[in-house]
Amino acid sequence: MFRKVTLSLLAAVLVAGTVTAAPASAATKISNGVACSKVNATTKVSGYSYKCAKNTMVKNSKLTWLSVECLTAIKGYDAAVKAKKDLADVSVQLAELDVQLTAATTALTSTTVALDNAKLQINKSRTTMNLTTIPAEKQKLSEAVTKLANAILVLTTSRAKLDSQVKDLIQKKALLASAPAQLTSNVTDTKASANLLCAKGF
Repeated sequence: MFRKVTLSLLAAVLVAGTVTAAPASAATKISNGVACSKVNATTKVSGYSYKCAKNTMVKNSKLTWLSVECLTAIKGYDAAVKAKKDLADVSVQLAELDVQLTAATTALTSTTVALDNAKLQINKSRTTMNLTTIPAEKQKLSEAVTKLANAILVLTTSRAKLDSQVKDLIQKKALLASAPAQLTSNVTDTKASANLLCAKGF
């Protein structure tokens, strides 16, 4: 009788052990947010690569497994935040561009006026040269026409450069004015992507 009771109890213990003991296959599956202990350790699960690291987007974060996609997204977010912080006071930069733009515009206007005057002058000199019959006067006018022609070439080149400079400054000013909003948008977008790719269980 005692033996039967002992065997029965032993059997009950074995059954209970079988029910409560967790099989190896039920071990915690590696995914984003699962705790790990060795920094920079790597592993692969179902084709996904993971690294043991701290999620810098989480305050006082501990070592957890993070997917490669998550880590890449975090780097993108960090870069966007840095770019926003590195942007100096936009108002100061815009003021500097305004000074340059004003100077370039003024120079362009002056050069355009000078070019127009040179064109008028060369036409007058040519007309006078064609009408004069005095050799010395004709020679003098010919030299003046040559100088005016050279001046026109120089002024035309200068005007083209100044025109390009003014357009470039206007474009830079527009880009700079929109930079803060664009950088803020980049931070928002990259943060959303990182939160999505770093979600626990992914």
